[in-house]
Amino acid sequence: MTHSTEPSAATKKWDTRFLGLAAHISAWSKDPSSQVGAVITDGNRIVSLGYNGFAAGVADTSERLVDRARKLNLTIHAEENALIFAKRDLRGCTVYVTHPPCPRCASKLIQDEIGRVVFIAPSEDFLSRWAEDLELSYEMYREAGVAITVYEPEEINVGNARITVAPGGFFRKILEQLLRRI
Repeated sequence: MTHSTEPSAATKKWDTRFLGLAAHISAWSKDPSSQVGAVITDGNRIVSLGYNGFAAGVADTSERLVDRARKLNLTIHAEENALIFAKRDLRGCTVYVTHPPCPRCASKLIQDEIGRVVFIAPSEDFLSRWAEDLELSYEMYREAGVAITVYEPEEINVGNARITVAPGGFFRKILEQLLRRI
């Protein structure tokens, strides 16, 4: 897997925060098998958010969500949603994603001139299904000069995320559950 240079402590702190936010946003997806979140930033400022799901106004019925082929044709990926809702020039921005972007999304990120892609390292199970696709994404990033940073789950300092959505650390529990699933 391709890695960029080792991020500084300050960069890791912000990366952890934005990956944590992407994890939180992923829970908004109604997809029963794959929930993905994305956050686009310009420096430390949030530009846009996205999660995987059907287009606005398209019914996300349980019949459609369990029919894999149909669901895949109806789903807008988290990265795509974040790009659509950005409504501005994204040249040099960073995207944080809970999963490595597929080639379809990687090409769109490159086309919008995203400068850096940050994600959590995929599990062996994920790689058993998608390794070939991910290699194509990495190849495109290299050719286009897009930096990537991949964090192993144990590298993510959940305490640094400092995001809570309810007293008692609800977000921390959710993020820990997400990281256990990867």
